[in-house]
This record gives sequence, structure tokens and C-alpha cells, in this order.
Amino acid sequence: MKTIILLLVLTLISGCSKVQKKPETSETKKDTTSQIQSSTSTVPQGANDNNEQTKPALINVEYGISKLPTGLSGYEGKIMAMAKWEDKLGANVVFITETSEKYSGDDNRHKELYGYHYITSDDANKLLWKINDFIKDCPVDITIKYIDESLSITDLDNNGIGESSFLYRMSCKGDVSPDAMKLLMHEGETKYAIRGEMKLEVKGEGTYGGKMEIDPSFDKAPGEFLEFARSQWNKYKDEKVGY
Repeated sequence: MKTIILLLVLTLISGCSKVQKKPETSETKKDTTSQIQSSTSTVPQGANDNNEQTKPALINVEYGISKLPTGLSGYEGKIMAMAKWEDKLGANVVFITETSEKYSGDDNRHKELYGYHYITSDDANKLLWKINDFIKDCPVDITIKYIDESLSITDLDNNGIGESSFLYRMSCKGDVSPDAMKLLMHEGETKYAIRGEMKLEVKGEGTYGGKMEIDPSFDKAPGEFLEFARSQWNKYKDEKVGY
């Protein structure tokens, strides 16, 4: 009896050892690959169902005085600053000029400042805007001067159209007092402005000026415009004498 039971146990053990794993088929391999791909795939940031393209940015932004595009002439004064860039409007060039002091009799003098923005192409150049400011009939020290390095090209509202901004100072005076200062900003043909005075610190005497008046044009502008204009104003407003 014991022998019969032993033989039955050995038979069962032998049968179990012959069971093999089911071989992996091409279908199971395909499923595994698909699962791996699904788990590692990503969607590009900013993509949507409409496949909306990124808004065009400003390209080829250049600062520094260089040769004007062919066909641009007839401007007044000497170029003091220039910027070029490309945006949705096309190829742009902005430049600031100053005339020399000119006498107008009785020792009175006058001086002018200009700004120009052209959209340029091989076929024609379009004047987008022109500004002119001046001091006339000044019998004392005369100043109307672009503030160095203040010309800036931005796209603060990310609409693919560049904004230009710059500052300049002006005075007719025979004493130590603050110069007037202006900031002009354009997007397309729309102009924004801040007007006021530089903040003058005279050693041993105190601080004068610093007034800033924001033009109502900023009321209809994107908030980023005024924020940037304020920062530019504060960057260039200070002047020290006697230090």
C-alpha cells in the first residue's frame, strides 16, 4: 500500500514539472510597447486643440547708429540714437535727431529735437510718426538733448507690434535748477507721454524738482505700458551737481 501511494505522489510531481510558461506572442509585445509609449508621451506646453501658433515676437532688434535704409532722407538734424527691428508691421526703424544751436538775433538761440519712425521696404518707405520739440528765443543756456541709452524697443502686451520709448531733457536757464524731462512712447501711431522735471540734487543745498505728470493717453493703454514708462522715468530722472 505504501508503495502504491509513493508511486502516485511521484507521478503528480513529474506532471507538474512539465507545465511550461505560455510563450510571449507578437500581440503581447505590441501591447507592451504601446503602454510604454503612452506613459512617456507629452503635450508641448501651450498647445491646444486648434493648434494655435505662437504670437509673432519682435525679431532682429538692433540698437546703435547705422546706415539708414535706402530712400530715407530729408530728416532734420544729426542722428543721436537709432533702433531697427521687425514685427507684424514689417521692417521698422526709429531714430532721434538734434539740430545745432542757431542764433535768431539779439543773442537769442533756438534748438530742436526730432523723432522719426519708418516702416521700410524695397518698394517704399512709410512714415509712421514724426515728433518735433524745440526751444526758441533763449538768451541764456539752452538745452534740448536726447538722454543717452534711453531708446528702448519692447513688446509689453505681446501682440507682435513693437513699442518704442525714449526720454529727453530741455531747458532755457541761467541758474542751477532742474531741466524739464519728457518720455515719449509709441505703439504703431499711438503716442503716450510722461512730462515733468528731473530730480536735481545739489551738494550742500538740497534736492529740487522731480515732478512727474502722466498724460491721460495712458488711461487707455495696457497696464504694462505705464509700469514700464514709470520705471524708465525713474531710471533717468536723477541728476547730481557738485559731487
